[in-house]
Amino acid sequence: MKLLELLSLEDNKLKLRLMVSGVLSGLGSAALLGLVNTAAQEISDNGLDRVNWVLAGSFAGITLVYFFAEVFLLSTIGRQIESGIDRIRQRLFAQIALADFVKLEAIGQERLFKNITQSTRVISQNSHLIGMCFRSVMLLIAVMIYVFWISTLAFFLIIGVIGVGIVIYLRMGKRLGEWFGKLGLVEAEMFKKIADLFRGIKEVRMWSRRSDTLHRSFEEVSAKKAEYGHKAHDLISRQMIMGMSAFYILLAVVVFIVPAYSGNMTTELSKISTAILFMIGPIAVMVQSMSVFAQIEGSATRMLELSTELSGIREDIDEEHPKKLPAEFGQITFEATTFTYPNRDPRHGFVLGPIDLAVTSGELLFVTGGNGSGKSTLIKLLTGLYRPEGGKIRIDQIELGVQSIASYRNLIATVFSDFHLFADLHGVDQIDPEEANHWLERFEISHVTAIRDGRFVTTALSSGQRKRLGLITAILEKRPILVLDEWAADQDPTFRKKFYTDILPDLKKRGMTVIAVTHDDHYFEMADRRIHLENGKLSEVTLDDPRGRI
Repeated sequence: MKLLELLSLEDNKLKLRLMVSGVLSGLGSAALLGLVNTAAQEISDNGLDRVNWVLAGSFAGITLVYFFAEVFLLSTIGRQIESGIDRIRQRLFAQIALADFVKLEAIGQERLFKNITQSTRVISQNSHLIGMCFRSVMLLIAVMIYVFWISTLAFFLIIGVIGVGIVIYLRMGKRLGEWFGKLGLVEAEMFKKIADLFRGIKEVRMWSRRSDTLHRSFEEVSAKKAEYGHKAHDLISRQMIMGMSAFYILLAVVVFIVPAYSGNMTTELSKISTAILFMIGPIAVMVQSMSVFAQIEGSATRMLELSTELSGIREDIDEEHPKKLPAEFGQITFEATTFTYPNRDPRHGFVLGPIDLAVTSGELLFVTGGNGSGKSTLIKLLTGLYRPEGGKIRIDQIELGVQSIASYRNLIATVFSDFHLFADLHGVDQIDPEEANHWLERFEISHVTAIRDGRFVTTALSSGQRKRLGLITAILEKRPILVLDEWAADQDPTFRKKFYTDILPDLKKRGMTVIAVTHDDHYFEMADRRIHLENGKLSEVTLDDPRGRI
């Protein structure tokens, strides 16, 4: 069971604790049932003329044992579920942070996000149901042991009826699972239509034919979702009714069959009937929780599979013998460096390189090229997110490898084209308020936000303003290398000019090595050098080069 495997991560004593508490709870339930039947039998034989204090005291004592065993069992399961979820969530978080970036991109953000959020939520929200289901299983086992003690024939007949019921229930569950699968697909399609409406509301408003077509397609998928949902709920109802009907079948077996094949069952018949009635509650819990439990087990399976997959793509970094690189360096050099995206046809896939490049400390370097030319791939190689397939990358005389790659990345501040703006300035321990205000004012954004307690007051700004905050964050990190990917694309013409003619030269003057991907040909002359990419091939551009303006 994957759920139990997930919950017992780094806790070897979980199964023992659950077993002990479950046994105590089940035995307590069976003992209480036995005492009640014994007291009822005694009253039937002798009349109610005195209190059997021995039975009453035993009942009170066993009740206490049962109560505390139940509390311990359910609280242990609840606590362990939350602890297990926390452990797997932290493990996945750490594994994602340490995974090979290229292979992580292949997995996709949606799957990663669902496993850390939705899958854990499914388990957490139904933790009480898991506890009640485990308790019900233990109680059923204890009651069946009690029935076996009373009548072997009744025990095996009940086991037979339950076995047949389980087979039918599982077959119905398989069919139900198929319909839930269809329902999941149609729900995903419906959510996609809703997302199209939200994200493309401007385009929808701009053409009535598009609006009408989208509306009709949504109506079709919504009606199909309702149809599949009705079918799934109908199957759930049938499954639950079938499960509950098993009680009446069990009672019929005990009342009509057992006495016919077993002598002297008159006095025991009421006890077995009481035991079956005692089983109604636990079986009802199990029947009602089966569909939810299947979802829980599926979530646990997906998380464990993802964890195993992530452990197999962990980036090759030597954390035990790291090589620290100095903040001051002379050059970063590419020597016949190549990169090819994995799992793509080499005859048609993109290949970057071989590239020979030297980036000198303190220079302002522009990277240009058309769409699909390899600029983003080069930037990811330069920042160490991608590892070269062939050739070498050096910083001074040190070749980047498993010991030095992490230290190398620590030298580089970035603002990618698809960057994420953190509200908190993670990693920036000491923020000088005067310096922070200086950059906010210089980037003409101090009137809409500020930095307080190590975080931006608000990040709900336009895309251009958010990019300004991203660059301010990179500057405050005080790292020697700054890489910008199409940073000025979202800026208005006035501030774009300020960026190229004022801010970039100032950053260079402060000693930063700035590498900027850009299409702004009006400002190419501001760079110390410009390199151009075309079909994965790199060349350096001079002022008289015909590609001087692209």
